[in-house]
Amino acid sequence: MSDKNGASNNNTDKKNGKSTNGKKAQEKKTDHSNGKADGKNGKADTRKRTADEGESFLSQVIHISIIVVLTAILISLWNTYQEQLEKRRQCLNPDHYETTARNASKEDANGRPVVWLYGDADVPKWLDLVTVFNDMGYICGGPGNEWDVLWTHHAPFAKPLDLKNVVNSMEGHQKVNHFPGTKCITEEVLDSSISKYIPSTFVMPRQKADFLKESKKPNKVWIERRNGASMVKDVNDLDLSTEGTVIQEYIANPYLIGNRKFDITVYVQLTSVDPLRVYLLDTDWALRVAPQEYNPIDYSKPEQYITDSYVTPITAIPELKKLHIDMKHNTKQSVYAQLKFFDNKDPDTIDGQIMEAVRDVFVAKRDELRKALQGYIRPNLFFELFKFDFALDENLKVHLLKADTLPSDIVSELADKNEEHKEIYKQALYAGLSLTGVAGVVPNSRNHSAEDVLAMKVRDCDIQAATDRCHLPICETCGKQECVLCYQCTTEDERFMMKEAYLEHVNRHLTRRIYPERMTQEEAKNYDYHKDDHLAPRDRLIREWFRGKCVEEAYWCS
Repeated sequence: MSDKNGASNNNTDKKNGKSTNGKKAQEKKTDHSNGKADGKNGKADTRKRTADEGESFLSQVIHISIIVVLTAILISLWNTYQEQLEKRRQCLNPDHYETTARNASKEDANGRPVVWLYGDADVPKWLDLVTVFNDMGYICGGPGNEWDVLWTHHAPFAKPLDLKNVVNSMEGHQKVNHFPGTKCITEEVLDSSISKYIPSTFVMPRQKADFLKESKKPNKVWIERRNGASMVKDVNDLDLSTEGTVIQEYIANPYLIGNRKFDITVYVQLTSVDPLRVYLLDTDWALRVAPQEYNPIDYSKPEQYITDSYVTPITAIPELKKLHIDMKHNTKQSVYAQLKFFDNKDPDTIDGQIMEAVRDVFVAKRDELRKALQGYIRPNLFFELFKFDFALDENLKVHLLKADTLPSDIVSELADKNEEHKEIYKQALYAGLSLTGVAGVVPNSRNHSAEDVLAMKVRDCDIQAATDRCHLPICETCGKQECVLCYQCTTEDERFMMKEAYLEHVNRHLTRRIYPERMTQEEAKNYDYHKDDHLAPRDRLIREWFRGKCVEEAYWCS
């Protein structure tokens, strides 16, 4: 039994041994299979990591390449900008004039006109003005007779510029952007006696007695202007002793848009003093808007009623924003639409008042301007751009606040970051330069004399008016008023004056003539020329010429 049991146990042990060995073999086999699988997975992971690393490297290379390209582009643009900046600065650098004059002579072979910009090269805001002239085809030049247009910040007739000798040596093709004596237009105070549109104004202390008399009238509000600051004050608090203090009647019932007080700026061009010819940019205005709402008014807060330093884009006024953005109205059109369709007011009288006010000023200052022009060899080579600021009251009466020569602030206005402002000022500048022929100048470098160029643009037959009578016996002796415009009755100088007026009218672009006054054909036919008997001879003649042209063709009436 025991032997059988032993054999049985041995068999069991053998079986268990075989079973155990089988399991071990199986486990070994399984481990081997798992190892193979792990090896395969490891290789796959390695390939994936390698691919990911490759993609990451490629992505980094692409990103770096993009950065390098963008950096190169930015550097190139910056270098180009700096080059342009330097070129524009050189236009204002007196030490650069000799070089630019020589360069201008070479460039003129290609027919490009030359502008001499006389300003401070350290003032960056002049640089946009350089761009305006460049866009019109001008290149920079220097002194001497290499230039077509001299544009100066200050009047060139006295210190600090004192270019009177340069101005007196100008040739017939050259122009300068100032008239002598226009300080009488742009002085701080315009005498209220010259126009009903100028508020009562007094300079202290010399007009103190006149002011005290005027201040006794009821319902008057006064504003004090001193050292560039303005503020409405009680009459008892006004400074009536400090030299140069200006006291002006304040328009206490202003017309408001969006409960904001605003002023209107219009642009004016003087093209001739003798005879007097004045034009107005009629298509658009600029607005100066107080930064705070007006009502309830607190005169201790100038931000509610002083607009001197605030040229506000039209889009800042909600009532006008939709008209401007959605309807594409300009500033003037937007204000007119607001007045007419939303406030039930008639804006059509505003233009006429503005024109009359500007005309009043130039007519009143005409003699002073002519006196200042005496002694200049070529009095027809000047032009000047002005801006006139107006307030508008709730009855739509305009009030002329101030006049200024445009070059004094055109550089800062062009430097304004607001693109809408830039466009208005550029348009005013271009319209003014077009009017005088500067924007379309034919440079003297083509070996044309000023007379040759004039003959190319306008002929003697173009300026003839009153052609219905000049061939009659009555005009053979030129003694009659009816014959003053006939060719045989005019001098060469008078015909030259008419040709200038002819070209201005043709080139007037967006401007309208305000002196001599425009009229209808019917008014021109029935005009009593004796109304002009008090005028100087050249003024009488040019007014008669415009009337004569108007009678023959309506194109000349406006």
